Amino acid sequence: MLEELTVKTNLEIVREFYKTLNSELVDPDVDWNVADSFSLGIHHHGRQAVQKWVTRLAAQFDNWKDMPDQLLDTGDMVIALGHYQGRSQVTGKPVDVPFSHIWFLKDGRIIKLNHHVDTVMLDGAIAPDKALQN
Repeated sequence: MLEELTVKTNLEIVREFYKTLNSELVDPDVDWNVADSFSLGIHHHGRQAVQKWVTRLAAQFDNWKDMPDQLLDTGDMVIALGHYQGRSQVTGKPVDVPFSHIWFLKDGRIIKLNHHVDTVMLDGAIAPDKALQN
């Protein structure tokens, strides 16, 4: 008997990425565009660069979570509206910052992310002195 292959939809792939951060869901040549002026960098190319950035961001907070509240499937794109939550390791204050992510997918992998977030709020949690200069 032949096994039936299960093909995941783009929406399912993005959902799984939020839950697991599984790098196998990301194309090796991914183009990751973070909101302009963010202190931890704004453009990352390639799976390893993205893994490093995600790890670096999460390390700034205790109990860091990417929480997509709404996912909109538009075919080759998935739009996520949600918020980041955590507690700043620098200030000790809780952080709850809204975001929007526009995911681009091809052949079952994430090939691009356009990331939008209030960078002043995040930088204020990571480096309060720098945020005051913006």
